[in-house]
Amino acid sequence: MLRRLTLGFFGLACAVAVAACSSSTGTTPLSSGGVPGIGPNFATNTVYAVDATQNAIEIYAPNPTSSSKPIYEIGGSSTLLAGPQYAVFDPHKRLYVSNYDAATGAAQVTVYQTYATGNVLPLSQIVGAATQLTQPSGIAYVPATAGFVVANTDPKNTAAPNQLLLFGASATGAVSPAVISGSNTLLDVPTGVAVDANNNIYVADRGNGSVTVYTLPSSIASPSPSPSASPRPSPSPSGSPSPSPAPTPIAGLNLAPIQDISGSNTGLAAPTGIAVDSTGNIYVVDPDQGSPSVRVFASGATGNVAPVRTITGSTTGLKYPTDVKVDSAGNIYVADSGAGEILIFGPNANGNVAPTAMVAAPGSVVGLALSP
Repeated sequence: MLRRLTLGFFGLACAVAVAACSSSTGTTPLSSGGVPGIGPNFATNTVYAVDATQNAIEIYAPNPTSSSKPIYEIGGSSTLLAGPQYAVFDPHKRLYVSNYDAATGAAQVTVYQTYATGNVLPLSQIVGAATQLTQPSGIAYVPATAGFVVANTDPKNTAAPNQLLLFGASATGAVSPAVISGSNTLLDVPTGVAVDANNNIYVADRGNGSVTVYTLPSSIASPSPSPSASPRPSPSPSGSPSPSPAPTPIAGLNLAPIQDISGSNTGLAAPTGIAVDSTGNIYVVDPDQGSPSVRVFASGATGNVAPVRTITGSTTGLKYPTDVKVDSAGNIYVADSGAGEILIFGPNANGNVAPTAMVAAPGSVVGLALSP
């Protein structure tokens, strides 16, 4: 199952890479040529869409409508974006983006300064053999460490190919993460990841059609200093990092999940994105099984349980949803790479319902982030 789904993911990424282009999307960036671009003080719930075909992050005003266009973008050679996948903000509004370029095999996390726009240098890069990043996808902020966690699949690591990589607040360069992996974890092609206010880590496992939840290990639940808010980047960013020798696998924390949502009643086939709202409800997007869906599970759900709500059907506009986010009002934002749109559903949406907005993206939107 891992081999089949990993190859499928690789094929999708390759298709995205082939379709990539460097043409402008029509937005007007505030800076270029590696100058640190600082945009306006974006309001809460400004929508950031990870555009894999354009190697860019499209920025939409809060509460976009079906006619909305990006107001800014982060894009261009200086950004070092290469196969961007998923994104998340920290409380300082710094943006963290996972990247996997299927054409070159390069993997990294790029971090952008608060309010960055245009062709900007990243604030930092997490890249290199020590990072264990091979095929990263979902990324989430971890409050207890002021760092972040990345869902990662490493097909060459036969002992522990399914991993959660935990990086500290000051992570940069070729830094080693703490690793959650092993047979006890039940991880199988982890794709989406989210973290709740109690630092529990939620994972959408594409390989076995499940959601698994983990308690943050106490051994790493200690915050580190945040990176400087005013860096002075190099004026000459390098291109893709040169290939490095295969790293020696890091011994993983072989943790059993505290919750495991799986079984026929869940309706899950191969979920790709996950979010948790302020009350603990779990939102999962699943593009497969011929009926793409958004499934909402009750707080604390575990076992072979049915969702409390399911958004699915021809009226929904869902084609190949890959990520999901929920705002403080309960509105549901779905990145649909198949439709090339951001679909927005109301707080109580259920069944075969139309979205309140279908926002067209310039390219293939894979991940989403809502600014804090």
